[in-house]
Amino acid sequence: MLTELREKIWKKWGKSGAISRLVGGISRPLISCKESLLSKPFKPREVIGEISQVRTICNEIEKHIDMKGVDACASFWLNRGASVCAELKRRNRHVVAFSRGHGGDIYSERRNMANLPLQTTSLKNLDGILPDSSAGVDYLANKFPHLKGKIAVGRLGVDNCESVNGSSDGTLRLLSVSTLVPVKRVHLIAEGLKMCSRQVIWTHIGGGECLGIVEESLKNMGDNIEVNMLGQLPHNDVLEYYRDHPIDLFINVSSSEGLPVSIMEAFANGIPVIATAVGGCPEIVSSDCGFLLTPNFESKELADVVDNYDLNSTEMRGSALEKQRTEYSSEKNQATFAKMIISKINQQKK
Repeated sequence: MLTELREKIWKKWGKSGAISRLVGGISRPLISCKESLLSKPFKPREVIGEISQVRTICNEIEKHIDMKGVDACASFWLNRGASVCAELKRRNRHVVAFSRGHGGDIYSERRNMANLPLQTTSLKNLDGILPDSSAGVDYLANKFPHLKGKIAVGRLGVDNCESVNGSSDGTLRLLSVSTLVPVKRVHLIAEGLKMCSRQVIWTHIGGGECLGIVEESLKNMGDNIEVNMLGQLPHNDVLEYYRDHPIDLFINVSSSEGLPVSIMEAFANGIPVIATAVGGCPEIVSSDCGFLLTPNFESKELADVVDNYDLNSTEMRGSALEKQRTEYSSEKNQATFAKMIISKINQQKK
């Protein structure tokens, strides 16, 4: 049913013309003006389009779902989905509304904006705002101090896996998984490996616009480094790769992050992590289960970690597995989220 509704919504939006979208976007003129003035650089067209789309989505939801029978709504991202939840709550005061938050949906600077469209208004109507990292909580609390009381860490998690084996032939096997976009800086992995002296096999899973930059960085790579660029793979294939291949270290060198699920998945397989000390990475990657690079690390810093890693040590692999089981278990953390929603529903009904 919900999949069909989603298709109906986007079909209706696709058929709507410019005039219809404009009318929908200025249906709440005070909000349109306020949010447009908050957009820096000034982007009233983007704000009006966002308001119109949220209005269309909510209208269609209310047309096909009896909101009297709905107690709560929640969004995985703190952007349009959160705005839809907030608007549904504004229209149906008995509904409780929550949203998680991660990276680009929290840090507006990633989109070169002072504020994300409609977010300032929407956050006021949410009952709970749950970034997946303390860094995200601090950022939003500083930006929206009047909302501080309902902003808290909402940990995500992944399914438990069997611990995979590391290398047994003396060659270090390094894995990275991400889209090839500027914020991920995957080319810096190549630059660091050029300075390594040991035998390394680096495998990257993921594609994107920066493939050419990465390929350029691979030129003049030493004979001791083997590189496998596997491109974009379905998530199940990524999990299968973990099961079928020895992996010694996982690496993430982003310039900005929330709290990466990819790191949780590495830990779930008992794999220590190299990550940059940005966003929520320092909250998950501690010295017992990985290595933190400075945000703007030099290639030598990465090379030293790789060259000095002891393939025979099992302590880090055990710590990585234990951290996922205790702090980043999907089953445990989803249950905590559900209890939070139920508690708010019960409060609302009193």
